[in-house]
Amino acid sequence: MTENPLKAKDEQPFVIDPIADTGAAKWSYFSLTFSLFYFFHIIAKYEQYTNTQLISVFVIYICFIALFFQAIRSTGKAVLKPIIAIVILSAVGAAINPGTNALFGYAAFFSGYYFLRKYAVLLLILNLAAQISSALILDLLSPYYLGPSLACSFSLFVYGIFSQKEYIHSCLQQKKNQQIEQLAAIAERERIARDMHDLLGHSLSSLALKSELAEKLANKQHFEAAKKEISEVASLARQTLSEVRLAVTGLKLQGLSGSLQKLTNELKNMKFDTQCYIDALNLPPMVESTLIILSKEWITNILRHSNGNSVSIAITTDANNVTLSIGDNGKTAKIKPGNGIEGMRSRVAELSGSLDINDDDGVKLTVVIPLLATVRSNVKNKAIVSV
Repeated sequence: MTENPLKAKDEQPFVIDPIADTGAAKWSYFSLTFSLFYFFHIIAKYEQYTNTQLISVFVIYICFIALFFQAIRSTGKAVLKPIIAIVILSAVGAAINPGTNALFGYAAFFSGYYFLRKYAVLLLILNLAAQISSALILDLLSPYYLGPSLACSFSLFVYGIFSQKEYIHSCLQQKKNQQIEQLAAIAERERIARDMHDLLGHSLSSLALKSELAEKLANKQHFEAAKKEISEVASLARQTLSEVRLAVTGLKLQGLSGSLQKLTNELKNMKFDTQCYIDALNLPPMVESTLIILSKEWITNILRHSNGNSVSIAITTDANNVTLSIGDNGKTAKIKPGNGIEGMRSRVAELSGSLDINDDDGVKLTVVIPLLATVRSNVKNKAIVSV
C-alpha cells in the first residue's frame, strides 16, 4: 500500500501547512475577499448601528483577520486554537452584526484541510452547533442567517477535504520523482563500475601479455620486435589511462557545470575557439539532466560535422525559463531532422519546452524550458500530533 505522506511512524494525525504549497497560499489570501460579506448587513442597515457598535464590528473583523493568518501559519495542535477562536468569535459577534455568519465557513475549511477525517468532522459538528446555538440565543432563526451560514460551512468543509487530498497527491508525486532520480543515480554508478571492470580487465590482460612477449623477445635477442611490443604496451597504457579518466569523469564531474566544462575542453582540443557562459543555479534535477543530455548531443554533432572554428555556449535563467543556446560558425545545407534531433525534441517536449534550430548564419540551437513552480518547489511535510 502506498505510504500516506501525512502519516508518521506512530500513526498520529497530521495537518498541512498551506503556506508550504504556493497554490494553497494564493488561495488562502484571495479567499479573504469573501469575508467582505461580513459588512453587508451593516451597509444595508447602517442607521441602526451606534458608533460604539460600529467600532465593535471593526474590532471583531480585525480579530478575525489575525486568527485567519494565525491558522494558515500554524502547525501541530496550535492550529486548533485559531479554528475554535474563529467559531466562537463568529457566534458571539452575531449579537452585534449577524454578518458574522460569513466567517464560520473559514473555520470549516481549515477543519477539512488540516485534519484527518474523524477530527475534521468533530470540528465541523462543533462549528454547526455554535451556529445553531447563536441563532437560538440571539433570536436569529431565519433562513437569511442560518441558510448562507450552513451552506457555506458545508461547501468549504468539502473543499478543504479535497484540497487536502490534492496536497497528499502532490507529496506522493514528489516522493516518487525523488525515488526515480535516486534510482537513476544508482544505475549510473553501477554502469560506471561495470565499465571500469570491463575496461581494466581487458586492458590489463593485454598489457600483461604484451609485456611477457616483449620479455621473451628480448631474451631471444629479437630487440626490434621487443621494442615494437614495448611501444605498443606504452600506447595501450596511455589509451587505458585516457579511457579510465573518461569513465571517472562521469562520476566526478556530475552536474551541469562540470559536464559543460568537459565538453568545452573537447571542443578546444579540436581547435574550436570556444566561449561558455553559465548563469543557472539550483535547477530542478530533471531540467538539469535534460540540458546535459542536449548539450552532449549537440556538441557531439559539432565535433563530427561542423566545418567552423568557433562555438558559443550559454545557459541563462529568468523568473520563468531556462534557456540553452549553442551556436557555431560552420556552414551547412538545410538541416533535415533525424533521429538525434527528434529525440532532443521529445526530451524538451516532456518538460513543456521549445527547441529551435536556426541555420541562417552558422548553426544555432536554442532550447527554452519553463521552470514550473510545481517542479522547482520543495514541498515541506509539516506534521502535527493527535488532538
